[in-house]
Amino acid sequence: MDLDDFDHQLLRLLSLDARQTGKELSEKVGLSSAACLRRVQRLREVGAIEREVAIVSPEATGASVTLLVMLMLSRGQPERMAKLRQKLLTLREVKKIYHVTGPADLVLTVQCSSMEAYATFTEAHFYEDDIKGFDTIVVLRSYDPEPET
Repeated sequence: MDLDDFDHQLLRLLSLDARQTGKELSEKVGLSSAACLRRVQRLREVGAIEREVAIVSPEATGASVTLLVMLMLSRGQPERMAKLRQKLLTLREVKKIYHVTGPADLVLTVQCSSMEAYATFTEAHFYEDDIKGFDTIVVLRSYDPEPET
C-alpha cells in the first residue's frame, strides 16, 4: 500500500471514531471534505481499512468483566489449532484471539458477566486435550486514546 501522511492521519482518526464526517476529518487534517472522503473510500478499497465495527458497551451486553486469557496448547498438528481457534471464535464470550509468541500460543480477550460466569466458561471450554493450560489476567480498567476534537 502506498500511503502518505494524510492517509496515516485519516487512519488514526478513523480508528478512534469511524463515524466522523468528511467535514470533521477535513478540519483535523487540512484537506477538503471531498478529498477526505475520496481518500477514505480509497483506503477501504485497498484494504487499509479492513472493516468498521461498533464497540458495544459491556453494560449493554451484561459482560462487565474483561479477561485476557493465555492458552498453552498441546503440541500437535496445525489443523487441530485451527479447529480449536474456529471453535473459540464461535463463543459469544470470546471477543478476539491473537496467535502469539512466548509461553502462550493464543491470547484471548474474553468478556463475562462475573467471575463465576468465567469459572463456568473455563470449565466448559478449557479442559480438553488440545489445551495444556491457561493463565488469566483480569482487566481492572481499560484506557483508550481520546478522539481528537
